[in-house]
Amino acid sequence: MDEHRVAYIQDGIYTTCTNPAHPHFGIRLYKTKVKENQIITGPANLFIEGIPLPLGVPFGFFPKTQKRASGIIFPSIREDASLGFSAENFGYYLGLSDHFDLSVLGEMYSLGSYGVRASSRYSWRYRFNGNFSFDYLRRKFPNDATGGYSLGKQFNIRWSHSQSNRGTGTNFSANVNAGSSKYYQNTTDFNLQDKARNTLASGINYSKTWLNSPFSLSASANHSQDVSTGQVSIGLPTLSFNVSRITPFDSKNRVGAQKWYHRIGMSYSLQADNRVSTGDSILFSPQTLDRLQTGIRHSIPVSTSFNLFNYFFVSPSFNYNERWSFKSFRKYYDPGVDRVITDTVKGFQASRDYSLSLGMNTRIFGELNFRKGKIKAIRHVITPSIGFSYRPDFGAEKFGYYQYYVNAEGERTRYSIFEGTLYGGPSAGVSKSLNFSIDNIIEMKVRAENDTTDGEEDGEKKVKLLDRLSINGGYNFADELFPLSNINFSGSTTLFEKISMSFNGSFDPYAVIDGRREPVYLLKHSNKLARLTRFSFSVRGSLNSRGEGNTTGQPVNPVGGLDPSMQEQLYLVDPNPEAFVDFNLLWSLSFGYSFNYSNPGTYSSRAAGPVKRTTQALDMNGDFSLTPKWKIGFQTSYDFERGEVGSTSFSIFRDLHCWALSFNWIPFGSYRSYSMDLRVNAAVLQDLKLTKRRNYYNY
Repeated sequence: MDEHRVAYIQDGIYTTCTNPAHPHFGIRLYKTKVKENQIITGPANLFIEGIPLPLGVPFGFFPKTQKRASGIIFPSIREDASLGFSAENFGYYLGLSDHFDLSVLGEMYSLGSYGVRASSRYSWRYRFNGNFSFDYLRRKFPNDATGGYSLGKQFNIRWSHSQSNRGTGTNFSANVNAGSSKYYQNTTDFNLQDKARNTLASGINYSKTWLNSPFSLSASANHSQDVSTGQVSIGLPTLSFNVSRITPFDSKNRVGAQKWYHRIGMSYSLQADNRVSTGDSILFSPQTLDRLQTGIRHSIPVSTSFNLFNYFFVSPSFNYNERWSFKSFRKYYDPGVDRVITDTVKGFQASRDYSLSLGMNTRIFGELNFRKGKIKAIRHVITPSIGFSYRPDFGAEKFGYYQYYVNAEGERTRYSIFEGTLYGGPSAGVSKSLNFSIDNIIEMKVRAENDTTDGEEDGEKKVKLLDRLSINGGYNFADELFPLSNINFSGSTTLFEKISMSFNGSFDPYAVIDGRREPVYLLKHSNKLARLTRFSFSVRGSLNSRGEGNTTGQPVNPVGGLDPSMQEQLYLVDPNPEAFVDFNLLWSLSFGYSFNYSNPGTYSSRAAGPVKRTTQALDMNGDFSLTPKWKIGFQTSYDFERGEVGSTSFSIFRDLHCWALSFNWIPFGSYRSYSMDLRVNAAVLQDLKLTKRRNYYNY
């Protein structure tokens, strides 16, 4: 090193391998000059396992800085049967500041296709962070039918934003994914979940809560898009103003016990929405405005509660709703065209409805004790409830919400003038319903070996045998044909704190005669109490070598067991989350089984008998370490009704110390493909990689 703090090195090696004696790879630098903030080298070439390769450069310049730096992003050279030879993901990275950056990438294909992507990440500690990307694709595919080419243009916009506003009462977040319906089918960034995506959804939300007050405000813009049909639904904006429950007859300075009228409380909510549904091809055309729906809805619930005889909890309530619409509809029959004509009447229209209800519930406890054995007691908690509700007939002519037209047969047909508006109108028909429900919880107390284990009290541990079992139904005294509702049931439980089970179903008390549901109790018709019309059952669980389980039903990364939040964080480091593999986890397995049965009892126009349908499916994903350096992962599903194996993929990972080898294979199905990547682990040499792919559209 000279007096200018410049070092001269001959026959040096630049490597990120942590084995200094025998590095597995490196860049041999024959003549190098090292300054404080840069490295300048003459001829250099790559060697692997001591073998020099013909890959080299006549000279090199390496900046040495602790700050964010800008630079060129080198392309990946590939070959595709449909698009030709390609240079992908080349461009330039701009480290604009410590708070945000920008990268512009491109892709070009020898048969005329190209694409451009601009993406940016931004972050301000303790305030906000997010990322934004815009993709544009122009695809030119060979057309075997005409012998020419077919052109397609697609775009996609993604924006994710979150911020922390502790103590301010405000919050803003965004999660946008919008664009062309065929974008994911034409992009070469292969992701099986994106390829099979049926919908695109976006949401931008702002909320404000006034501290020490019951008022809150939220505004949002949202969008949903059906990829298969191209149907788009946009809400812009959606506004909600709420007043949380207040007790106007109570006082902070009250002296003495609280009376029943002190508990009378009320709240208020206002929701305003503008929504339009149309096809993505005519989204920006003038006729889209004709489909715009605007409405405002007010809701004022009033309720109170009190104890009766110290055993029963009684809760009366009153609900008032008001809807504002800026158009309504009138119908009439036109004999000239022999059809019903609907006219739109523009102007402010309001509709109102209300209902009364009274509910009562209590709790019943039962316990079975055991003097000996591991089980100390079994406890059963039953929560029965009963309620009565009343709502007038708002279809009566005095309200004016329903009108009539005379059809071709001279019959009067009733219709709602608010049919087709955003919030609709009050429903017709009086309701006098008696509702009931029974909830059950069964717990077991197990004697513990000591009193220091978490979750144990007084030498015992509680284990839930049945998290929930609910049965409910109702009887409408105003319904002359079918007053008794279906009897619904649902339940859930957890086994070994790792496997969750849930079920639900419904019984119909009425008979089906000759394919039609008749107002005759099944008990009178065939001496059966009720008929099962619907039943579903599901089991989900996750097991691994660490003994940790996941019963939430959330998807688990089949390689490494990473939850979605970890995947999102790792994506900011490397856009390929599968490159991060937990070799310390010996094995992991996640599975899910679902069974669905439906039998409405009615006849279909295409069937000679009652229509019954049964579906059941199994999905599994997991991984296991074949050796401390080899890991194999899989993801698959099976449809029992079709007798077919669903989307299946296999992954193989090899830890090569300072290198990583990964192989992903989808052996069959619409998206069969494979890819192999050999790359350096160090992010500073992320472009030093070898890739081989064959995507699904090459078949």
